[in-house]
Amino acid sequence: MKIISKEEIENMFQRLNPKLDESNIIMVEDEGLSNVLKYFLFLQQCTEDIIDNSSFTFEDILYSQYYWFVMFKNQFFSSFGYDGGMNQQAFLLLEKICNEQEGNVDWDVIEDIENTIAE
Repeated sequence: MKIISKEEIENMFQRLNPKLDESNIIMVEDEGLSNVLKYFLFLQQCTEDIIDNSSFTFEDILYSQYYWFVMFKNQFFSSFGYDGGMNQQAFLLLEKICNEQEGNVDWDVIEDIENTIAE
């Protein structure tokens, strides 16, 4: 299992040129923060294209979605303050990992993500 890096996401984004659905996302003026959110959206909305056009697995994408969302959430909290809905969304992503992996969540990876991106 591997967390997909910013550079790898940007490379795939350029190659695949996806049209992301941004209709239901929070808009922020901070370009860096907006890019982090787009990395998450790309991983969430283009899973099949990523699998078909790279060596990344579904598991890599699931954990990377969580990584990039937690990165966005923590940066958002630092800039704009707490938002309970974002914590709920992070919990739902953990639930998705649990469901998709049939309960076989690598909690060490989740802990590493949480510690790496400490608020």
